[in-house]
Order: sequence, then structure tokens, then C-alpha cells
Amino acid sequence: MSKILIVPHLEPKRPPSRQERKNVFSDETNLRLLRLLHGNAHLPDSLDNIAIPRNLQLELAAAIRQRLLPWFWSIFLHIAVLVILAHILFSVAQFETPDILSGIANIPVQLEQALVAPLVGDHESAPNPLDTAGSPTVADEATAPLVELLHPSPGLDFSGRDPNLRDVMLGGGGGGGQTDEAVLAGLRWLVRVQQPDGAWHFASNDFPQAASPRQEDPIAATAMALLAFQGFGVTPNSQHPLLADFARPVRRGRDWLLQQQNPDGSFHSPSTPDNHRFYSHALCTIAICELLVMTGDETLREPAQRAIAYCIEHQSIRSGGWRYWPDRYSDQSDVSVTGWVLLALKSGQAAGMAIPAETYHRVTGFLDEMMVGNQYKYRAEEPEPRRAMTAQALLCRILLGWNRDEPRLAMGVQVLLDNMPSFAEHYSRDSYYWFFATQTLYHYGGTEWDAWNTAIREELLRHQERFGAEAGSWNPQRPVRDQWLQYGRLYTTCMSLYILEVYYRHKRLLP
Repeated sequence: MSKILIVPHLEPKRPPSRQERKNVFSDETNLRLLRLLHGNAHLPDSLDNIAIPRNLQLELAAAIRQRLLPWFWSIFLHIAVLVILAHILFSVAQFETPDILSGIANIPVQLEQALVAPLVGDHESAPNPLDTAGSPTVADEATAPLVELLHPSPGLDFSGRDPNLRDVMLGGGGGGGQTDEAVLAGLRWLVRVQQPDGAWHFASNDFPQAASPRQEDPIAATAMALLAFQGFGVTPNSQHPLLADFARPVRRGRDWLLQQQNPDGSFHSPSTPDNHRFYSHALCTIAICELLVMTGDETLREPAQRAIAYCIEHQSIRSGGWRYWPDRYSDQSDVSVTGWVLLALKSGQAAGMAIPAETYHRVTGFLDEMMVGNQYKYRAEEPEPRRAMTAQALLCRILLGWNRDEPRLAMGVQVLLDNMPSFAEHYSRDSYYWFFATQTLYHYGGTEWDAWNTAIREELLRHQERFGAEAGSWNPQRPVRDQWLQYGRLYTTCMSLYILEVYYRHKRLLP
């Protein structure tokens, strides 16, 4: 008899369903989640019954898919988009915010050394920061166009201030003995009104017709006074008989001014009026750079470099110029502040500091925008040009490379000749305009300079104070009011001295 083997029925294991595989929570967690999703109705207090967990689990899996997963994917996609946008914005910020000195940070070693190299007594062996022959060219990428590091226009030349060359410079420029006497009288007046700490003030009780208190700015006033002495060739250690009496006032003024420089290189104080800030800085930068060139005193190089760096760092990358407040992302610039800063940069260039070509190119673009016919506006918002801004912009054009062959320069010069200097009426007395027109026409030369020089020299000599405590200064109210009366007698006197020193202040830039 055959044996019958009884084998238990073995149901093959069923693989877990897709829904079951998705359920990875404990029974208690499932119940809590379902209560959150559906409320407490029709739900047991526990999951002891095996049949209920299976149903609850299936319902929970469906609920998660229907309600939670769309939220998860939505949050994930939003986060991904935000990360991508942040990456793009960070890349743009890096592109629009170059390092300080806008290109000097990556210059070749030869030029980097020129930034900190001391002045060499033997000028023939001194490195020329404008000579880039043999220097490697900087490029942003392998396929990028070549970047011009330095601008071909020259710096200012102060060599004419040598007192031993004074007679030659005066005769060649159209000055004379009376001019020198007037300048000496003006410098003596500045010595009398210098403060005990070495500073000068626009608003002072030491002389009449001083500036209003709200225009007080001893940093700018001290820089302006120093520039008047330095324009005559005076340094802190001058020993020439014509200059020696002024050496100590210049030394005291220099020491006071250097103490006002801030760690970031700027010259200003909390009390500086907002509309003076970059004017003051530019004037101080010119004064320190001039002293560095004139004396070769290497202790001045570091403060001069920091002041120049501050100018370059805060040039507007949108408009190309400067305005009262340092803001490189502002599109608000004006020709007036920009002109003074350009003079500062050219003074720094004369001291051997490398100025990026891009800095000068931006100024050129800004001047192009301000040009209206043959004249220049003060700001982009103004519809009409101004004669003072035209004189200042034309000087900038010469500093940036225009020469006598440029028709636009010749037509601009004619605008100046149509507005000759005169004390006859209030509108025509404008010491600011006279200063820049004098500089422009001096560099331009020719019969145009002869005509202007004759008029400005006679007017200033005729109206300089000759007697009393204010002898040597110029009254900003008489015989007619100067357009810059608010800055007072010291301002008017300094601007007048600059004009009478034009014959040796800078060597002519145009042949």
C-alpha cells in the first residue's frame, strides 16, 4: 500500500504591494498622521486589531501621496530656483565690484613696483610707469581683448616752480614783476590768518568778509592755503631767500593736514558739510601729491597713495565721474567735483603713481555726456551748459589728451574768450570760472592766451587790497560781489593767487 504523504498547503509569499512598501511609519505614527489629516472621527483609539492597521496604512499612503507630496515637490522646486538666482546674482556682483584700484590689483609686477617705488634722484635711471614695453598684458580670459593698463596722457609737471627759473617762467608766460609782488603780498596775508594749530579756516574772526559758519571747512581751507604757497614754489624746507619766510607756515599746515587723514585714505571730518566732502578730499590729495613731487619726501608717499586709491575706488562705475558723496554705484556725478578729482589723479601720476586707463576712460565718457555743442553742463539733469563748467571741462580734456588740432577745443576756447573777466558787474565776477579758464587758456597758448592773460592780470592787480590788515587779499564783496561770496575772503584770495601763479604752477601741456 502506497503511503500518502500529507503536505501542508504552502501559500507562496506575496510580495508587498506598492502601497505597503511606501508605508514606513509605526502604527502609532500612522494613527496620529491620519488624525491630523482627517480628524478624530471614525478612528480607533489604538491599532491592536490587525485588520485595521492594514486599511489605515493604505489610506495613509494615499493621503500622503495626495496631500503631502505636492507640497514637498513645490518646496523643493522653489528652493532650487532661489539657489540658482542667488548664484547668478553673486556672479554679477563679483563682476561689477572689482578690487580697489579697479585693475591695478592685477597689474604686472613692473607696474606694481612702480606704485610703491620711491622717487629716484637720478631721473634717467628711474623707472617710467608709463613705459609698458616688455611688460606682460593682463587679460581677463585667454580669449579676452587686451586691456590697456595706463593712459597715454601725461601727469602734471611742477618743475617750473623752481625759484631759480621764476624769471624765465614769468617772462615766457606773460607775467611780470608786479605779478610776483601781488603773490607775495597774498601769501603774507595767509600767514597772518593761519591758526595756532597750523590750520586755516573759511569762517574766521581774524578777517572781515569771512565765510558763513555753515560753509566752515578747515580741511579744505588748509589745503587751499597750502596750494597757494606750493604754487609759488614753497616747501616745508625752503631756504631760497624769496621763499624761506613761508617754510614754517607750510610745515605747520602740512603737519595739521596729515593728521586729518582717515584710515581709509579720505580727508574729511564729521563736521565737513556734505557738499564739500569730495572737494575737500581732492584738494588735500593735490596738496600732498604736490609736496611729494616737490620735496621727494618719501614719508608722504603712503598717505598720498591712500588718498589716490580712495579717489579711484569711489569713481562712479555708472556715470564715470564723482560727486559730493563717495558712491561708486551712483549715477549722480558733476563736472565740478570730477574736475578737481582729475587734477588730484594727475598730481598723483606726476608723483609716480600708476592710474588705471579705465579710470581716465570713464572720465572721458562722462565729459562726452555733459557736452552740449561746444559747452558743458554741470550735471546730466541740467538742460543748459554753464561757462564755469565749460572752462573746467576743457582743462580736463587737455589733461586727457586733447591738443590744439582738436576743433572742439578751439571752439570751446572761443566760448571762454566771449566771456572775458571783469569786475564791472556781479554776473561777470566769478573767481571759480576765472581760475579754470586761466588754466585752460594758459595750456592752449597763442593769441588766445595773450588776450585772456592781459585782461585777468590787470583786473586782479587792480582790485587787490593794498592797505591795512587785509593788504594782499581780495574782498569778495567789493567792488562787486563774487559769485562765490559764501566761501568768503580766504577762498577768493586763494583762487586769485592760483591765477597769478599760472606762469609757473604747471608747465604747459600743449606745444
